[in-house]
Amino acid sequence: MMSVKLEHVLDNLSRHYQPFTLLSRERLSEVVNIVRFVEMRKGEIFQIAGGEGHDYLFVVEGQLEVIYSGAIKSIAGPNDTRKRPVLLPPSPSTSTLVAREDCIICHADRDLLDKLISWDEVVHMMEDTDEEMYRLMDQVRNSLVFRRLPLESVELAFKRMKCLEARQGEEVIRQGEQGDAYYIITSGTAEVYQRGVYDDKQHKVADIGEGDAFGCEALISGSTRNETVRMTSDGTLLSLDKEAFEELISTSLIKTVHPNVAKTMLETGYELIDVRYSEEFDEHHIPGSILIPLHELRNRMEELDKDKRYIVYCHGGARSAIATLTLTQNQFDVLSLEGGIRSWPFETQSLYEKEIVNRGAEEELVKAPRMVSSA
Repeated sequence: MMSVKLEHVLDNLSRHYQPFTLLSRERLSEVVNIVRFVEMRKGEIFQIAGGEGHDYLFVVEGQLEVIYSGAIKSIAGPNDTRKRPVLLPPSPSTSTLVAREDCIICHADRDLLDKLISWDEVVHMMEDTDEEMYRLMDQVRNSLVFRRLPLESVELAFKRMKCLEARQGEEVIRQGEQGDAYYIITSGTAEVYQRGVYDDKQHKVADIGEGDAFGCEALISGSTRNETVRMTSDGTLLSLDKEAFEELISTSLIKTVHPNVAKTMLETGYELIDVRYSEEFDEHHIPGSILIPLHELRNRMEELDKDKRYIVYCHGGARSAIATLTLTQNQFDVLSLEGGIRSWPFETQSLYEKEIVNRGAEEELVKAPRMVSSA
């Protein structure tokens, strides 16, 4: 829940500051996620870093000076930034703020703000858009698969989706079946089950609800469903069929890299993730790989660093495609190795071979004559 003071500041922005004045009520509710407010006392100095683009700086209250690139810009009050915000230099440059009196400033991510404005335009251009359609379109846009896609792809996907009703206890998808659609829950709840890696028992792995999505893995890999989703209440779903998914989503989100190029990229800082089973990894793997089996990836993503860049591989490319999509959705910089390890023409390692070598060395040591010293 927002404080009264924050609500007042946001209301002030929406009424008097461009481009906030261009946003719909629905988009204004999202503004709090893309801006930050800083309160400064008279005489305080604050250093601020911009984003990849030229972020916006607004003065909501007070006077201050902005120092960047050797220049000083004086802001006499809120009116100076209502129609023309200060443009901050992009990262890694920083700006220094000096408060000449008590101030409240607003730092807005310009790229994200532009996306909100653009999304409003997309929605407005669609015919017969009512409050319920607004809600459904926002659920599509905010689902993990669509967050990194161009807005036009989101619009096209929404137009091709079907609305379905699901009853409590119904299995929307079943493990082992062929994948034919991608789903977003627009109301209701469900449970996700998977068979164990080393047994045939169904294990509950997640509870999902409104806004959550499922079904993309089989569409990407071309293999069968790897999970069962069972409704735990009556609900509604949006469904996108396989053909539309492949056309609008799969090719946009999953970036691949040829082994020869990948080899060079590894020399410039990229790291390898092997998403096969541990037995496959032991048999042979690319040197320097991190082993995170695909079925463990969702629960082990905190082991990875979003400031690093990764190349994911499996045996032939199907599992690494799923892993790449999952990591991309969670804001990782990641590529999938074309053809997997079977197409890797360079050196690989085998833990089994290492054991043989080590055991052979031990045997040779045992056979060697002992040196006995005499006094």
